[in-house]
Amino acid sequence: MAAAFLATIVAVLVGGVVTMIITKYWTKMSLHLVGITGAVTVLVLVFGPFLLVVSPLIVLVGWARWRVHAHTLLQMVLAGVLAVGITVGIFKLFGV
Repeated sequence: MAAAFLATIVAVLVGGVVTMIITKYWTKMSLHLVGITGAVTVLVLVFGPFLLVVSPLIVLVGWARWRVHAHTLLQMVLAGVLAVGITVGIFKLFGV
């Protein structure tokens, strides 16, 4: 369980840094969606696929960010893909 905890912390840090770099040089990525998508991904990786039941939270956060005109659909999709990719990659590096 310690490896999963450490992998989660590293994934959050890497995801945040990568998101800020992309935002600075290309498009405004949604840190909100990176956060919730990363969290749901961690739950599924650690506790199993039955926790995909919480994945509608990702859609809810995305809808809210779109509703306040904070992000485009492309920015939100990229944030979600980035979060899943980084989280899964870090977890594999840590052997979790």
